Amino acid sequence: MLDFCYVTVGAGAQPVATWLARQHYTAAQCGLYNVPNLNDLYALFVDATDDQHHGYRGLVREVETSQDVQLSAIPKGETPVTYLNFNRNGYSTYCRVYREYHDWVAKRNAERYQNTVQHGRNYDAKNMLHVFRLLRMAEEIAITGQLHVRRPDREFLLQIRRGEFTYEQLIAEAETLVERVEAAFAASSLPEALNKQRAEQLLLQVRQTWYAK
Repeated sequence: MLDFCYVTVGAGAQPVATWLARQHYTAAQCGLYNVPNLNDLYALFVDATDDQHHGYRGLVREVETSQDVQLSAIPKGETPVTYLNFNRNGYSTYCRVYREYHDWVAKRNAERYQNTVQHGRNYDAKNMLHVFRLLRMAEEIAITGQLHVRRPDREFLLQIRRGEFTYEQLIAEAETLVERVEAAFAASSLPEALNKQRAEQLLLQVRQTWYAK
């Protein structure tokens, strides 16, 4: 959570962990006080006494598990060293994405997982198949201007799906293919932008043909 906390430094901001290290402070020496009328902005005080007699509670209760900052009782007359902002929205988004990812891991396609286990290559063969399919199609488009959906390299793609290549072999080949695609587009005679009017006409024609059936 502290990764989403920043302190003011001059006219800018700095991650609180970086600031603490540079100032030779610890989080336990710090006390926070809520700044009225400003969401998620806190005055940050530091107890630099040898015995830390101010009794500040630190920035958070538990570094690994806390979901919010922790406030302290600040003695009268103390002056804040800086101000801390907790990017609560950013932290909430991070937590949501993290949960969604692990939900996906828990519920992802069991058949694809089993396929990965069976071929023993430790990569998602179906994903790797599509990497090569799309890269090769991109190269063909750049060179010929044509889109070949029915793949002439079907057997090669099925070999990938069966796990007949090592991960290292495929990564090396993919990197080479990326370079070829970039070179092909650099030399391609394709226009820089699509003809929007022609694309819309084609879409209209396809729809009319489909709905006329």
